[in-house]
Amino acid sequence: MKVALIGAGPRNLMAFERLVYWALDRKWADEVKILIFDPFGIGGRVWNPNQNHELKMNSLASKITLFTDDSIQMEGNPHLGPTLFEWATTLGKDFIENNNFKRQKLLLEEIDHLTKYSYSSRALFGIYQQWFFQHVEKRMPSNFSIEIHSNLIHNVKFDNEKYILLTDELAYQVDAISAALGEGMDEPSDAEKEAQAFAEAHHLKYVPVRYPAEVDVDDIAPTDQVIIRGLGLSFIDYLSELTERRGGVFQRDERGSLIYTRSGDEPTIYASSRRGLPYHARGLDQKKIGETYPRYFLSDAYVNNLVLKNQSITGSEFIKRITLDVELTYYVTLAKLLYPDINPVEFEKELATASNGFKKILDKYNISAKDRVDWSAWENPIPTSVTDTASFTTFIKTYLQQDIDIANEGNKVSPFTSAVEKLRELRSNIRKIVTYELLSDDDYVKYILKYFNALNSFLAVGPPAFRIEQILALIKAGVLTLTGPGMVVENEDDHFVTYSSVLSDHQRYSGNVLIEGRLPQPSAETTQNPLIKNLLANKMARIYSLYLSDGTLFKTGALDVTTETAELVTPNGKIMPNFFLWGLPTEKRHWLTNGAPIPGVNDVRLRMADMIAARIVKSAK
Repeated sequence: MKVALIGAGPRNLMAFERLVYWALDRKWADEVKILIFDPFGIGGRVWNPNQNHELKMNSLASKITLFTDDSIQMEGNPHLGPTLFEWATTLGKDFIENNNFKRQKLLLEEIDHLTKYSYSSRALFGIYQQWFFQHVEKRMPSNFSIEIHSNLIHNVKFDNEKYILLTDELAYQVDAISAALGEGMDEPSDAEKEAQAFAEAHHLKYVPVRYPAEVDVDDIAPTDQVIIRGLGLSFIDYLSELTERRGGVFQRDERGSLIYTRSGDEPTIYASSRRGLPYHARGLDQKKIGETYPRYFLSDAYVNNLVLKNQSITGSEFIKRITLDVELTYYVTLAKLLYPDINPVEFEKELATASNGFKKILDKYNISAKDRVDWSAWENPIPTSVTDTASFTTFIKTYLQQDIDIANEGNKVSPFTSAVEKLRELRSNIRKIVTYELLSDDDYVKYILKYFNALNSFLAVGPPAFRIEQILALIKAGVLTLTGPGMVVENEDDHFVTYSSVLSDHQRYSGNVLIEGRLPQPSAETTQNPLIKNLLANKMARIYSLYLSDGTLFKTGALDVTTETAELVTPNGKIMPNFFLWGLPTEKRHWLTNGAPIPGVNDVRLRMADMIAARIVKSAK
């Protein structure tokens, strides 16, 4: 049997591990050849060990793994192994020294300072993946062989129950495929084409939507004025590239506040977005591996019962249950912190039974109005008193410092941080509702795609708190200006200009560099990935579409896959057997497909890896 793994990032490395251990545990005697295809090698594109060391992960090193554990609800047997942190602090140094990585000195220094509360470099996670691959490869049974190819697979044909993988020069016949294609690139939009043409005509620099680690910004001069559109995680990457990688230094002053000392090579940076605020800082993680808050309203039992009965849920009920679960954690943590006369156990029990809201209970316990959850303020923290550039400039410094302080209180102490942590812990059940299509198409578009996704990103997908500290330090140092909500970017005369459409004075900032500070939105309709384009052209795949009540067809941009087995679905609804597709190309068919696997929480990525391996092994018998 021949199995192709297209993409050598975390997902297919986990699938490889599961295949090996299924074979070992079941004494699978067939001759098996594994073919891995990735132009970027083991670890794939995002986790290149040679990328700039300043680029960090957004999850703690102690809560990242590629190994299964006893929490995973799967058919195969778990095989335990170290987390990224455990590996780095025990085996990492020897592995790095023996493999002569490009930034060896920085990597070894990083390990010396790594703690369970550290966010590792992306490069270190890439090296962990290479070690993981070698670790699994050494354990392959004698009937297994493996080939690693740097060829780009641009097409797949299906013929006589076999798949033919095509590169520019070669063809490979296989029996099963696991495709985990990761980050891609889209065709530029009309607005991006216009910006590029304007930049070329006026000798400006335009950086379209790209993966920041692959963008060369070295030609941006200290005298340049840089506009960054977007305040998400890509913005953080570009900020790091334009400041600390150029020799600027972040350090603590005598009061413990972070300050930035210029190198003199930094450009002037103006940045914003629609909301006008960076994503919230990720809170100090005070929880042990596998420790979670109870889920009462969008509980495992409730969602599993919906799935079992194939019973739908309305969008309003879906949002209501999320908000109740999040608020419950907020109020229980609040009571422990500020209301010592309240018995938190009894308080939690009462809240857990109040499915129509908490107002009566909060009144009974005399919870102050100022301490109650205000979702409108969580969605838009900018107060109405902020009306112009001067008031926004004052507000943003105070706001960022408060965000830092609240995050550093920790996710078992701060009511807000604990509530946001609860939102993260609801992900598995939110994913299940999306995967099993338990919302109507109309409600899925209205409540998730057009509302909840943006709010979830703002509240729960932000960077570590030290990144928000860096933003504040750069503002105070005069390197960075956040220009306010409702960002507008226009072409004017021979330069770019940006301003806030919300602030009354619409102060304008000119730039000769414009950077799109966001990643491409996964979309099969606009992708440049030749494999996805050809799968659609060959009618081996289809775009996941929603049929709305007004008669319109809403194309999500995701490739459609089966609910239980993640196999490709053709335009006529036929299943492509043993052609598994998972990860970012299925975003919107699935929900929140990015991120690294987490130990101890029945992680969906590890479950899928085992499911794919199980299907492949069983299909051979």
